[in-house]
Amino acid sequence: MLKILKMNEIGNVPYPALKSYILTKVQEWKNEYSIENLDEIGCFVILNADEKKLFDESEMEFTEVLKLENEVYLHGVKMLGDCYGEDIFLVEDVEK
Repeated sequence: MLKILKMNEIGNVPYPALKSYILTKVQEWKNEYSIENLDEIGCFVILNADEKKLFDESEMEFTEVLKLENEVYLHGVKMLGDCYGEDIFLVEDVEK
């Protein structure tokens, strides 16, 4: 499991298309919510395929299959507070 709590940790994402997706999402959040730090609204969690048990769909606000170039993820958002949530990505299929 990789948990990204700070913006400078996004560089640790090992999947190029997912890293780009997260960077775009963070920029959108910065523009929309006038935030400077992730800890103001949430974090990102990346799970490997063998960590599937940690992706409990019943705890998610929504889930979707996210296809990014040659990468496929099960993506969900779990709300942990009024304005704080986890964007969770379960690696389904990634060509390296």
